[in-house]
Amino acid sequence: MPGIVTAGHTNRLIESLSRKDRKRMLQSCEPVDLVFGEILCEPRRRLRHAYFPLTAFVSLVSTVAHHQPLEMGLIGSEGVLGATLVLGINTAPLRAVVQGKGTALRITALQLRRQLRDSPSLPDALQRYLYVLIGQLAKATACNHFHKIEPRLARWLLMTHDRAHADHFHLTHKYLAGMLGVRRSGITVAAGSLQRRNFIRYARGEITILDRKGLETACCACYDGATEGYVQLLK
Repeated sequence: MPGIVTAGHTNRLIESLSRKDRKRMLQSCEPVDLVFGEILCEPRRRLRHAYFPLTAFVSLVSTVAHHQPLEMGLIGSEGVLGATLVLGINTAPLRAVVQGKGTALRITALQLRRQLRDSPSLPDALQRYLYVLIGQLAKATACNHFHKIEPRLARWLLMTHDRAHADHFHLTHKYLAGMLGVRRSGITVAAGSLQRRNFIRYARGEITILDRKGLETACCACYDGATEGYVQLLK
């Protein structure tokens, strides 16, 4: 099993809270179903809700005029969308798009600010996660600039696998190309190489992870660095 995802349909940040704070938080949240492609927030727009994914996962993408959005990070059951609220900042720095449909716990921004005031263990948990998320964003920037498409694709598939709670998920060439900021032909070549090595099976946008260990050998060192950050700080 991936190292950064807890067993069952829980959220790691909420589970890390003290029993009293966890109970208070769960009472303030509501379960929601997130749909693939749903936009949860836009940059420089006011955050209305924070989301603690359970089985869903969310892409953080940077938007630049006249270019396709570029994915910078992923949030699954290890984290939260809306962590910047712990800084007292009510706007989102990046667009958040549902990449994997599923369930999440939703809380209003106002309620989360109240929880931050009343729950002693919550600010520490969100601050630790925000530190890890900043590291993920920085690592993604360097990876996108310096590394070739195939190891980047392998890294991205591993990060998705960590959060998908399954070995099978739907990702089209067009979507993958947009997330990695490359041409579709580049994705075709890279995915074909991984498939010939029997690490994945890819047909008509359906991806199945066949050999996770093999995929780990194909990715760049950026994946290990990001995972270590989660393990060390999100205990």
